[in-house]
Amino acid sequence: MSLQNEKQIIDTIRRCQRNWDHSRSIPDEHLEHWIYIAQNSPSKQDESYYNLYVITNKEKIDLLSNHTWGHTMEIAPGNFTGVTRNTQMAANAYFLFTFKLPPTVRELRPDGRPYEQTGIDFETRKKNGYVAIGIAAGLIAQSAGALGYKTGFNTNHNSYSEGGPNQEAVWRETLGISNSESILVGLGIGYPEEGRARNEHNETEFLVGMYPGTRHNVNDDYILINGEQHPTPKIHYKTYSEKTKMIKVSRFP
Repeated sequence: MSLQNEKQIIDTIRRCQRNWDHSRSIPDEHLEHWIYIAQNSPSKQDESYYNLYVITNKEKIDLLSNHTWGHTMEIAPGNFTGVTRNTQMAANAYFLFTFKLPPTVRELRPDGRPYEQTGIDFETRKKNGYVAIGIAAGLIAQSAGALGYKTGFNTNHNSYSEGGPNQEAVWRETLGISNSESILVGLGIGYPEEGRARNEHNETEFLVGMYPGTRHNVNDDYILINGEQHPTPKIHYKTYSEKTKMIKVSRFP
């Protein structure tokens, strides 16, 4: 693979896909390959800091997609925001990572004592886990991009605001996720709908105000905010990834 091809892959997976063609299915060979990557990607002391849940069942994808409220958008002048679901979860396949403490403890202090799984050591262990999940998810996304798929990351699996809907309970019950695991990040992988821009979508509903707020449809005549009528907004997912990232690089040859 040429360096230019690798750059094209990165440019592709950097940009979130928000519409999916479910008339096509991802081959098991590809799914098993990405599972292998997840099970064998680098981690601190090669410990197992996460579990993986791979969802390709369309009914489960539809159910869980309805519990990804958390993306905010402007709905009226004056910093009024609404909340939508995250469409990247509705992909042909969804790889969900949950953080867990590994059963092994291979990290040692300078005096030879192993790290604890609780207290201040837990924060160190958690940091290791988050890094490991990021590495694994990134490697899977890169592999998917190399195979011609589109991708989208998502972290909206929990309540989106104080007192918000308990989305996490639905995810845990549907997938059998134990309370000892923390739901962290998911990666949607699949085929885009032909002829549509990547940020075009099929979402039509949004919430206004803190939960439970009011649910609206883009076809409503108007929305009410503090008793005042406002035009119904369109759901728009911004394209930040078209801009140059402000990342400073220092080289020391």
